[in-house]
Amino acid sequence: MKQKSIGLFAATFLSLGLISAGSAEAITFNLHWTGQTLGYQVKGSFSYDENQVDGDGIVREDDLTSFDIAFIDPDGNIFQEFFDNHLNSPDFNFNFDTNTKQILQTGAWDADNGISIGGERGEGVNFFSAPDSMAELFPDDDDPSPHVHLTDWANEFPDLPEGFTRGVRPHLDIAFFTRTRAEVLDDPNAGEELGQTLMATQVPEPTGILGLGMLGLSALWVKKKST
Repeated sequence: MKQKSIGLFAATFLSLGLISAGSAEAITFNLHWTGQTLGYQVKGSFSYDENQVDGDGIVREDDLTSFDIAFIDPDGNIFQEFFDNHLNSPDFNFNFDTNTKQILQTGAWDADNGISIGGERGEGVNFFSAPDSMAELFPDDDDPSPHVHLTDWANEFPDLPEGFTRGVRPHLDIAFFTRTRAEVLDDPNAGEELGQTLMATQVPEPTGILGLGMLGLSALWVKKKST
């Protein structure tokens, strides 16, 4: 299978940087998440106009000016990507607290404190949140365990590594915020790392075109599969 560097996604980061440089109101954040079981990744960026945010300080779907996301396999290859995901996904849900600089993701996928990005649920590759553990995963523990899933709902990519399969449906990867990897995999040798939330890191405003280029090219330098 032929490999090639992703230029289009890097170009998107460049365009986002150019927008930021031209408007003092535009704020851009990069996104990153690594799965707890196999090491799948989610990378991307989002932008919003700080003057349009409501008094509660929460950026929601209607406040976004851009939202680009890519799903990356354990070998570093992009297998699915979405540009302006907030405009073309019927199940999109995103909530960002500008006060804490954190993405809200401990609730249900369609709640004000939840997340659902990527493809349509039940049909595409989707990253979503759930507020507690599923009974079949942790039957002896009633405490909520918020977590996020990366799921290939329609098995659109059967050649990807087999993911997390202890639940009601297989997931490409998962992250329990209050569970160690050993607890999730029921393997004492798996490690004590807790699952990672989807992280947001603000992009500093570049000072020139050279800075924009370096930012765009370094923000996401991964390989993309092509046949």
